[in-house]
Amino acid sequence: MTYWTSEDNVAGKPGTALFIILPTIGCYRFRIGQACYMCAYPTAAPKVRWSQDALVDYVREALKKVEGRKRVAVRMFTSGSFLDNGELKPETRRKIFEILAGMENVEEIVIESRSELVRYDAVRELAEIVPDKHFEVAIGLETANDDIADVSINKGNTFDDFVKAAEITHEAGAKVKTYLLLKTIFLSERDGIEDVKASIIKAEPYTDTFSINITDIQKGTLYERLWEKGEYRPPWLWSAVEILLWAKKRFPDKRILSDPVGAGSRRGPHNCLTDYDRQIGRAIKKFSATQDLKYIENLKPECRERWEYIVENGLLDWQLMTW
Repeated sequence: MTYWTSEDNVAGKPGTALFIILPTIGCYRFRIGQACYMCAYPTAAPKVRWSQDALVDYVREALKKVEGRKRVAVRMFTSGSFLDNGELKPETRRKIFEILAGMENVEEIVIESRSELVRYDAVRELAEIVPDKHFEVAIGLETANDDIADVSINKGNTFDDFVKAAEITHEAGAKVKTYLLLKTIFLSERDGIEDVKASIIKAEPYTDTFSINITDIQKGTLYERLWEKGEYRPPWLWSAVEILLWAKKRFPDKRILSDPVGAGSRRGPHNCLTDYDRQIGRAIKKFSATQDLKYIENLKPECRERWEYIVENGLLDWQLMTW
């Protein structure tokens, strides 16, 4: 069973988020051999297809974890797209949302979809079932730079595709969460930071919530192969802190989230791999839950000088194999 709870931001205030990984067949791009270079999530999809009724029962079982909790967000992932009819039939989506509509403690619902699968009728139908809840469609933009999206991610989408999907989502009565990826391959640390900042500025008119996804190394990916050769390093946690501080100050009315998966490990975002890395990871999560900059404004500057030198000089990862 793949579901868990975590302290998180729920419709703008601290609460509990329930994360549910639905065991669908996973992303269609992966199935046709066009997976994003950093993503191994579809490899965890079940080999035997679950029935649609079984998927609904799975959600019911997961929801037991938040019985009696106040201020709950339910965030459902499929290792693909919630709006892909090949993964979840329309009637299945309706049944799941009808269950959530009857839960007073669920204040926020988030689903994920690739841009090309966002359709007005599909989003509108779900929005009408939960009119009193904060309902977001999370779209993996990753970067607003089409060249980076193509060469460093193999995303298969353009920024214009994202804009179209975001506009459809808003017209259908839902909000938009925009995923951005910090530090794709072939970018220096400095370029990775600047790419996320530029992407935030460009996507801001279409976005209600930004989620800054800090790259980690997933097994069997191109990112892992380059990492094993010393040609790629996961982002510094200081880079994430820099972006979060800048974004929240520039766009104070936007919800800015980040969950530093694997913080402080070699495969995850890290500074100098000391115990303090994990404290920074926890501080980032606390900021995300509260949107209060105090948690990341006065962190101990451990290893910061080294990070500043790398950023200021625009050094590439292969030049830093011993760092």
